[in-house]
Amino acid sequence: MIRYATVLIAWLTVGLSVGAQDKPGPLAKLPSNPGPHVDQIKALGDNAWLKLGVPAADPKWGKARGSSWGAKALILAPDKRGAFLFGEGVHGYVKSDGHSMDDLWFYDINTHAWTCLYPGMNTKTFTQRVKDKELLLDDHGQLIDSDQQPIPLHTLVHAWGYLTYDSDRKKFAFLSWNGTGNQIPRYYLGGEKLMDEGLKLLEGQLNDKKKRVYSPWYYNVASGKFERSLADNSTDINAGGFPQFHYLPSKKQFFAVGSDTVAIFDPAKNQWSDAQPKGSSPKGYDACGCYDSKRGRFYRNDGDDSQGQGLMAYDIERNSWSQLNPAGTAPPPANTNAAFYEYDTRLDLVVAIHFKGQTPGVFVYNPTTNAWADPIPFPPDGPKLHFAANTFYDRELNAYFCHVAGDSQDDGVMWVYRYQK
Repeated sequence: MIRYATVLIAWLTVGLSVGAQDKPGPLAKLPSNPGPHVDQIKALGDNAWLKLGVPAADPKWGKARGSSWGAKALILAPDKRGAFLFGEGVHGYVKSDGHSMDDLWFYDINTHAWTCLYPGMNTKTFTQRVKDKELLLDDHGQLIDSDQQPIPLHTLVHAWGYLTYDSDRKKFAFLSWNGTGNQIPRYYLGGEKLMDEGLKLLEGQLNDKKKRVYSPWYYNVASGKFERSLADNSTDINAGGFPQFHYLPSKKQFFAVGSDTVAIFDPAKNQWSDAQPKGSSPKGYDACGCYDSKRGRFYRNDGDDSQGQGLMAYDIERNSWSQLNPAGTAPPPANTNAAFYEYDTRLDLVVAIHFKGQTPGVFVYNPTTNAWADPIPFPPDGPKLHFAANTFYDRELNAYFCHVAGDSQDDGVMWVYRYQK
C-alpha cells in the first residue's frame, strides 16, 4: 500500500521523472565556504558602497546577463547563501550560442560566482527536438522534455516582480507573464523565425487541448528540475497590473498583489483564490513594492501611469487597500526598471533604492511615523546605471547586492550597499 501511494504521488507530480530525486541538483552542496570578500562586506559602515567586481563565470555557460525591467530579478535563497537570477532583457534576444534568454542562474554569495542552472532554449536545435519528441506537449498541453520535466519556454518577457522563493519547500518560484494556462507564447519570443516549424507542430497539438489552470512555476533546489502542476481551479485568476509575487512562510501561501486584485495560491490545497480586496485599488501598472512582515501588509509605490497616488498598502488581515499619505520627501514614481524596494526587519524600515530618474538615491520610509526621510544621493564613485540594477537584500550580511550590467549583456559587475549597520 505504501509503495502504491509513493508511485501515485510521483505520477501526479508534474516535472519529476523516475529517479529524479536520486540525483542531487547542482546547488545540493551549497552553501559554500565564505571567501575573503565576505569579511569586506561585513566591515561596511553606514551608507557605504563596495565594488565586488565581476563574478566568476560558470565553467561551461559563462556569465549571467543584465535584465532590464527586473530590479527584483535576483531572488535570495538564504539557506543556500545565494540568489536566483531569472528574466529576459532585450525583447526577442538570442545569445551568441543560440540560446534564448529564458535562462536561469544562481549567484553564490560566498564564492562571488555564477552557476548556470538552465542555459535557456536552444533555438538552433528546437525544431529537430520537437520532431524527435525530445520536446513535446503532455496530455494537458504543457511543454515537457523527454524526462517529463516541464520546460519554461519564454515564460517571462521580463522579471518585473514575478519571482519569489518558497523557503519551506526550497523552491524558486515564478509566475508566467501570459497567465497560468497552457500556451505556446510568441510575443517577443527570441528565435521565433528559427523555431517556427517546431512551434507550428506544437501549436497543432494544442488544438484539441482544453485550457487548464496551473500552479506557479518552480525550480526544485533538491532535484535541480523545473516543476509545474495542474491547479484545482477551473478558471484562471489574474492579479493584473504587473503584480508583486511573494511567498509568505507565516501563511504558507503565495500572494500575487496586483492593481486589479490579489490572487493567492495555497500549495496545500493546490488552489488559486481571489481575495477581492476592499478599498480603492492602485492605479497604473509595473510599480515597485515589498512586504512588511511586522504589519502583515504589502507596499506599492507610484508606478507607470499611477497618477501620483503615493505609497499604498494592502493589509492581509483586513483584506483592504489604503493610501498612506506619508510625510517627508517621497521618491518619484518608478517602475521595476528604475527602483528596488525592501522591508528591513532589523530596522523596521522600508529602503527604496532608486537607480535612475532626476533624483537617484536611497529613500527610506518609516512605517511607525509614516514618513519618508531625506533622500540620500548616490556617491560620485558609486555605480553608474542606465536602468535599475538586478538587486537582492541579504539579511544575514545586512547588505544589498546590485548586479550592474547592460541590458542582455554579460558585462555585469556586482556592487554591495549597506544602509545602516
